[in-house]
Amino acid sequence: MNGDLIPDAWREAALPSGIRRYAVIEMATLVPAARTELFDSFGSDSPFWALIDDDTQPHLKREGPWLLEVSDACLSSWQHLDSLSCALHAWIESRLEGQLLAAQLAHAMVVENQSGNRSLLRFYMAELIERLHAEAPEECREALFGGIERWWYRANGNEWVALPGLEQRKPSGNWHLKVDDDLWAALHGDTEVMGLTAVLVESAPDLFLHVCNCERPRLVARALEGADRRGLLRGSDRRTYVYLQLSQGEEAWQSEEMQVLLQQASLGEKTLLELLEAKYGEADAR
Repeated sequence: MNGDLIPDAWREAALPSGIRRYAVIEMATLVPAARTELFDSFGSDSPFWALIDDDTQPHLKREGPWLLEVSDACLSSWQHLDSLSCALHAWIESRLEGQLLAAQLAHAMVVENQSGNRSLLRFYMAELIERLHAEAPEECREALFGGIERWWYRANGNEWVALPGLEQRKPSGNWHLKVDDDLWAALHGDTEVMGLTAVLVESAPDLFLHVCNCERPRLVARALEGADRRGLLRGSDRRTYVYLQLSQGEEAWQSEEMQVLLQQASLGEKTLLELLEAKYGEADAR
């Protein structure tokens, strides 16, 4: 993930009086030294709250998302924390006190569908918060975004974009994020992308050297789009294609021989890996 740590709008104008600035940071992405430096920047103050505040799940509490109220002085010291880039998922402008805002957001950590199935949700991820803002049931939108002036997220992993908040007509209270089945499926993302990313991280970690966690699924998704364009439908063919695309880039497909093999894989009974092995010998396409 690239880009500046703060929205450009904050460089051009000060926040209105009474507006507090909060960051949503996922601790699992930060190395221990960066965490120490991050929290040391607050001095003796403790304006931060875990969004999974469950003592029965200390790992999730420690490694999961935290809400931090960030002063101008604190923000200035963060400019040198390069490792913060991937961990920082959102900026929030709000008049709410931090403890109240954290309690409000914590309820969005669990999503439920119409059948009563429930799961943890990293609702603060850019793709998900954008979808929730647009498609969540009205009562859920009001509970999640009520009392927030602007919610800033990174578009395409780079530029900060603001979602308008909503007026808080009443305290959110003990609300539940319950959605229809279509939104449930959308919020859980493309299972093929996430599954294949996990497989490749485990079996071929060199593919992702110097690539941050948040970029890995995007790279896999783009490679799978190439498999779609070439008509590869079998799971094994798509996995082979993605491996070669990530390891060799577009050069992997430049030769006429490779074009023929791709066409044969899309039309015939033999897999792409079998065709590669028959043509070139043992292939390394994990």
